[in-house]
Amino acid sequence: MVRRRDCLALAAAAWGPWSLTTAAHAANAANNARSPVLPQLRIYVPGGTGGGWDQTGHALGDAAVAAGLVQKVVYENKGGKGGTIGLADFVERYSKDPTAVLVGGMVMVGAIAASQPKVTLAQVTPLARLTNDYLAIVVPAGSKLNTLKALTAELQRGVSGVPFTGGSLGGVDHMLAGMMIRQLRLDTDQLRYEPATAAKESLALIEAGKAQVLISGYSELKADIEAKRLIALGVSSRRALHGIPSLSEQGVPIELANWRGVFAPAGISDVQKATLRDLVIAAAESSAWQQTLNAKEWLGALLTGDQFKQALEVDQSIAGVVAHMLKLKG
Repeated sequence: MVRRRDCLALAAAAWGPWSLTTAAHAANAANNARSPVLPQLRIYVPGGTGGGWDQTGHALGDAAVAAGLVQKVVYENKGGKGGTIGLADFVERYSKDPTAVLVGGMVMVGAIAASQPKVTLAQVTPLARLTNDYLAIVVPAGSKLNTLKALTAELQRGVSGVPFTGGSLGGVDHMLAGMMIRQLRLDTDQLRYEPATAAKESLALIEAGKAQVLISGYSELKADIEAKRLIALGVSSRRALHGIPSLSEQGVPIELANWRGVFAPAGISDVQKATLRDLVIAAAESSAWQQTLNAKEWLGALLTGDQFKQALEVDQSIAGVVAHMLKLKG
């Protein structure tokens, strides 16, 4: 049987002088789980420290080191505009670097659909989807909108009277707000949405009274929900999750996941892309990664190759439709 580590060893042979030793080690990886495939991996995070992409990048790097796939991981952060600033910087500086990967996800897909930047995901190569983080819709403790029924009733009285907050304009949080309004057959033009760069900033908007409803990934709101500082009205999964009823189960049929994954530079060889892909897969199948999934209550959603590319194309189509609905294009 051909094992993934054997494939990694073959691919490593094309990487330069150091790779002969690395390949020899990797060829024996079945008996030595700590043999490195790369001496260094750069994980580029197009968002701020502590956010979902940053957590994902560090978890992936930690798993790769723990599994003996890399000797060292270097992290780089550059946030702004739903990840599109970092994406452009990554393409400019690392398009031919065979030891660099970019973290991204559905937020970036939405931001690209909304702002139509010159640099898009067409300039990088999809490697793997890693996780799904479904979105929670929450209000502060003490809010009169303490059920989804109460929220929908208030929206029906006047959409503009219920300001929402979440991530960047056109991002997945904004998309979910617009899809909810559309499902309720209300006017999406009246949606008031205050974008923020992180869940903490959204919480500040809630506390300041500038927004009444917050949408963000469950993992970023978990602590506040468990401490009862926030009330969860629904989650964007098909069925109840984390003890929260889904939107669909409450009569608002929407399923939307904020997935996170990694991309390779477009200017490296197919062999180098395969090495990075297999390294990411091996890290995502490691015990260290599984422990992180359990600890953070992330949903593992590993998808690679043509399946990931096809799923990405579907999400890009959805984002384009929602951006048009919310009049964000152009």
